[in-house]
Amino acid sequence: MSSIAPGIAALLLTLCMAGAPVLAQPADLEVEIRGVKPHAGDVHAALFDREAFAVDTEIRAMISAAGEISAGVFTGDDQFPRPPIDRITVSSSARMLRLTFRGVEPGEYAVGAYQDVNGNGRLDATVTRNPTEPRGLSNNPRPKERGPSWDESKFTVLPGGANIVIELR
Repeated sequence: MSSIAPGIAALLLTLCMAGAPVLAQPADLEVEIRGVKPHAGDVHAALFDREAFAVDTEIRAMISAAGEISAGVFTGDDQFPRPPIDRITVSSSARMLRLTFRGVEPGEYAVGAYQDVNGNGRLDATVTRNPTEPRGLSNNPRPKERGPSWDESKFTVLPGGANIVIELR
């Protein structure tokens, strides 16, 4: 029975591990929200993946099972395939806020945000579903006669994290 020298064993182990897949670690997603009206209502934000983001978006907010709009993306069907990955609510203490979604797996996402100016816990809209409170979406798409698409709103979180800016309007 022969034995392998410790130096050769370490080299073999290193070579074997070099071909092994590297697992991506969760990272932080930093979101800068601009255009906030200070002290005029909480700002809500929601993180969505492809399955939770609806292509037919009309209002940038999310409808909960109880029927309350809280954050994210509102669909024409009033339903989501899945809820958002994560949600954050913060006080509007300045014109610009920084939010952090922690432990986000690398991949493609979209973030929706709105400011609840009147404090009623939902994104207000007209009868024709035009939002009346400041809102925005990642990449700041503003299509004229339709809701934003996934391709217009998505961004990539890499293993080192990501930073995005959303303009509330």
